[in-house]
Amino acid sequence: MEKYLEMLRNGGADLAILIEPKTIVTAAWTIYKCQFGCKIYGKSHCCPPKVPTWKQTQEMIDCYSQAILFRCHEMSLVTPLAVQAARELFLDDYYKVICFGSGPCKKCKNCNPDSCNFPEATVPAMEACGIDVFATVRANGIEIHTLKERGEIQNHFGLILTD
Repeated sequence: MEKYLEMLRNGGADLAILIEPKTIVTAAWTIYKCQFGCKIYGKSHCCPPKVPTWKQTQEMIDCYSQAILFRCHEMSLVTPLAVQAARELFLDDYYKVICFGSGPCKKCKNCNPDSCNFPEATVPAMEACGIDVFATVRANGIEIHTLKERGEIQNHFGLILTD
């Protein structure tokens, strides 16, 4: 797994660690935050309600024996990095690999209502699929808090599940 951790670090992650999938926390409230806190709720193939529910996500997580949690300080790096690392894992015969990015997809100005124009280049965010990012990060010994002032360093997380 060191190869993939190094790939993430070289791609812009300042932190990339192996974690136990049982430390990934899912919760129904995350979808509520999307629905009542985001302008693009329901307008993207990477956002609720078009992504797995928190219960479906938990069922998927339960199928895996290991995961990689990584952090970038720029949101725009997370999803492409997750997709790239997951692709490399897949090509190395980790055929079950799936990943989650961070934040809304910004590939298209307007999302194609019928199907994603870039299915090979984007994935839903952890929070969009019901993962409680704060609880998951804290469960793995990483400090995280809400930003209180402009200019604070932002932390955005991605997740890769594999066997």
